[in-house]
Amino acid sequence: MAPDYDLVVVGAGAAGLLAAVAARRLGNTVLVVEADHLAGGSTAVSDGQLWLPANHLMAKLAPDSTTDAQTYLDALLGPTTAASSAERRSAYARTAAKLARWLTQSNVPLAAVKGLPDHRPDLPGGKPQGRVLATSPLERRVLGEWAASLRPGEGGGRGGLRRFLPGRRTTQTAGEALAGHLLHRATANGVELWLDSPVVGLLAEGNTVTGVVVRRASADHPVTATRVLLASGGFEANQGLREEYLPLPTDAAWSTSAASNVGELLNLAIAHGAATSGLDDAWWIPVMRAEGSAWSLDEVRARPHCVIVDSAGDRFFDECAPANAAGRALYERSRGVRAVPSYLVLDNRHRQTVPLGPWPAGSTPRKALDAGEIVKAGSLNDLAQALGIDRAGLLGSMVRFNGFAGKGKDLDFSRGEGVWKGSAGEHGKRRNPSLGKVDKSPFWAVKVYPGDAGTKGGLLIDANSRVLGTDGAVVPGLYACGGAAASLFPGTSPAPGAALGAALVEAFLAATHRQDA
Repeated sequence: MAPDYDLVVVGAGAAGLLAAVAARRLGNTVLVVEADHLAGGSTAVSDGQLWLPANHLMAKLAPDSTTDAQTYLDALLGPTTAASSAERRSAYARTAAKLARWLTQSNVPLAAVKGLPDHRPDLPGGKPQGRVLATSPLERRVLGEWAASLRPGEGGGRGGLRRFLPGRRTTQTAGEALAGHLLHRATANGVELWLDSPVVGLLAEGNTVTGVVVRRASADHPVTATRVLLASGGFEANQGLREEYLPLPTDAAWSTSAASNVGELLNLAIAHGAATSGLDDAWWIPVMRAEGSAWSLDEVRARPHCVIVDSAGDRFFDECAPANAAGRALYERSRGVRAVPSYLVLDNRHRQTVPLGPWPAGSTPRKALDAGEIVKAGSLNDLAQALGIDRAGLLGSMVRFNGFAGKGKDLDFSRGEGVWKGSAGEHGKRRNPSLGKVDKSPFWAVKVYPGDAGTKGGLLIDANSRVLGTDGAVVPGLYACGGAAASLFPGTSPAPGAALGAALVEAFLAATHRQDA
């Protein structure tokens, strides 16, 4: 008997929707099942940036090539591993530019994003001009009957400050726009989409995956398929799995990702013999908590007039560091000094000019102060006392840091130096775009946690996104991408947009792979 579908995609984030569109354009019948009542996944609450080396849009600004991309990945990632194999690196470098062109040809508009260099532009193949693309805004009405079924972008994600932009209720931007464009393309091209439909089992004949069991309206329905693609995200919203695999302490409330990412498919695939890798890793990112959400501090910590300190009142890393390195720094520091949470300390110039979490610049709700989400004090001494951190340590750190800021050079951590670090901060007449004294009262502070934009560990896949078994062989019929798969970039990140870029590349490879090839 013929299967119900050629491809069943589990997960309606950008990766799952892209795979559905790509497979449908090749003539396949496609069903997308989503456990949540909304489509869009973590993409919708992200900045929506895509790291796609050698793409045709960046080529207009600076030269790049597949060879340069491969060279950079090898230099950054070092020796190959099971998850970061030579074949997967080559597939990414080879496919990224092809995917960028395919997206634009599929009416998903993209544009080059200036000012976002690779995280290590000093390495061979690294690019100081960057390789990041983003989509254009999308009017929600374009989605028609599906408009209400797309996850809204405002909230705790890295692009959360977009909630302050005019027209946000009717116009989608950043990750929400990317997910919206792909949702529109999927539904317009005959992809079937089931929301509120979690997968509760895998169907198999021997070692071959032949479909899924979907729970709809409290009833379980077997759905057969030639191929099954797991695009269901990681396990960042599952507190139990976090405590089992991630460094401690850990809290699902520290993640900026979608609350529906509970890793429900991970154990199902493991039970079917799938191998895993990197389950102790994540896309780390320093966050604060406010109004019930985690908020990235990426756009905040690199600005002048702020520092991050531990419980001893000491700085311990470069506040301009890329998100992944900055998030890891909190755990590394905690081996000797309590640094979870750490504290972002800022003076009044920072608070008056830079948005912080859900709060616009210069606006701090009384309820936030009453709830302890942010602390305000007339002096650094009083601030340290209110936070319960070492007063002498904080005062000493501020004297030292303010001396560096006055000279425009951080002798401890080289904050604001180099191409990547110089791309952050506040540009203009400053000798160093990220350095500014913390000395204007009142002073403010928020707790900083080692949050994440998703977990990195997952199912081991090959260069075609096929899931591998514990015996090293392909699990026939089963594919994975994005947060459901073990990351190509264990322990590091090549550039802004790498997580989403990799997810889409892996989804594209899965959708276009010929099983008989």
